[in-house]
Formats: sequence, structure tokens, C-alpha cells
Amino acid sequence: MTTSELYAADVADLVRVLDDARQDDPGPELPWALLAGLQRLVPCDLDVSYQHHQPRANRSLLIQAVESGAAQGEVLGPEPESPEDPFWQYWWRGMCSWPQRSGDLRRVIQTRDFLPTEHDRLADPISEVAPHLREVMIISLPAAPGEVRRVCFMRHSGPSFSERDRQIAMLLRPHLHELWLDAERRRAGVPKLTPREWEVLALAAQGMPYATIARTLFLSVGTVRKHMEHVRERLGVHSVPAAAALAMPHAPAPLRVRSTAAAPPASALPAPRAGR
Repeated sequence: MTTSELYAADVADLVRVLDDARQDDPGPELPWALLAGLQRLVPCDLDVSYQHHQPRANRSLLIQAVESGAAQGEVLGPEPESPEDPFWQYWWRGMCSWPQRSGDLRRVIQTRDFLPTEHDRLADPISEVAPHLREVMIISLPAAPGEVRRVCFMRHSGPSFSERDRQIAMLLRPHLHELWLDAERRRAGVPKLTPREWEVLALAAQGMPYATIARTLFLSVGTVRKHMEHVRERLGVHSVPAAAALAMPHAPAPLRVRSTAAAPPASALPAPRAGR
């Protein structure tokens, strides 16, 4: 499927949802206007939710959901460890963890990728763990090692998610992460820096001299120095270490140093079917 198969109204609605989210209060994790907008774009009779988990600790750090009709649900978390909870027992065997086990966080997945028939769905343990949940579509987002961040679309009844729904989700994915980063900055009081200022700060935070930064980014030393002056002014600090300590936890994901953590071995759950 290509974007040409989306209606022009779909694209216009998508842009409107993103614009509304940028102007809304940052919310507990994402702006409420964003989740309400996603409900309008891809209606779900259960909810559209942002979820933040620590699977190895059997722990949900936060769940923020908008239910059918755009009603805001209760913000849940952090919840205590529940090793006997069937959901966490199912986690590493089901589609929930396929993005983490496969390493593919870019693909938007849905129930029918793994359980193409109703017989398959009823035979899967998820039908007992969450009998109310018939169809789910998952957008995976970047997360710290050992954590899972995602946006889930959940239906109890009605049709399966269509390829139009998946295409909208794929177009949304990079914007969802940027909106989360922007919300984090606003909650932390961190001013929004330009892409070039983030690059300069990220290199300076590693102890790189201005001359080396200039060569790396094909800038003049004076331009690098000016960028750092702007960064320090906007952050209200007087040194590179202070600027880095305040801003780098909220930097765009590619600029943050990331470590990797081994996940439990993949189970017999099949990979999503090609072309779906």
C-alpha cells in the first residue's frame, strides 16, 4: 500500500491532529489532544493508549488512554510487580513483545499479522488473558534499555484494522516520538533547540573541542561558538557540562548514547506475514 491510497481527507486530518497536539498541554506523557485525535483517525471501541512498561520487572510504568468517544481514561501506573499476572506470563510468548524480540521497532503490527483467522485467535492464550481484546495494532517507539514504549489501538468488536489504518500509523510513528520528546522538554522546562544546536551540544557534551566540532559538522569555529552561546542562553547556564546535564536527557533519540540489552530468546510465535 502507498500513501496514494489514502484519501486526501486522511492526510489533512493527520496533519490537524499533529498540529492540535503541539498546541495542547504536554499531558502526563503525551498531549491528550493527540490520543483523542488518534481515536478520530482510527476509531477503537476500547481505547487508544500510550503505554510505558518494564517487562522484565513485570511492571507498567504508565498507561494513558482515551476511550471511545474521546473520553479521557484514568492514568495508571506505576503498578507493583505482579509476576503471577497472566499478561506478563504471556508477554514474551505473544505479539506484545515481537518488536523487542525481533529488534524491529519500525514495523506497525496488528493481531491479524500473527493470528490470521478467528480460529487462530481463539486458540492463542491471549484470548484467555484478555478476552475483551479482539484486535490490537501497535506502534513501537524508542525506549531506554529494558523498557517498552508504544501506542496501542484496541478493539473489542468491529472490523480488523485495515491497511489504511496501518498506513496512517506508519506515517504517524516518527511524529509520535517527536511529540513525546517535545512534551518531555516542556514538562522539564527545557527550551526547544534547533536541530543544529542539538548536534553541536551533543558533540560538545562528549568533550569535543570547538575546532573538532566545526570540522565534523562542516562549520566555522565561530559558528560553533555562536551556537553554544545560544544554547547556554536558552538554558540559563554558563557551561557546556551544565547545558548537557540539563538538555541531553531530552535530546532527539539519535543523539543520545544508547546501550543494548539482550532479550529472552524468541518463541515459536511466527513473524508477521509478508505483505500484511
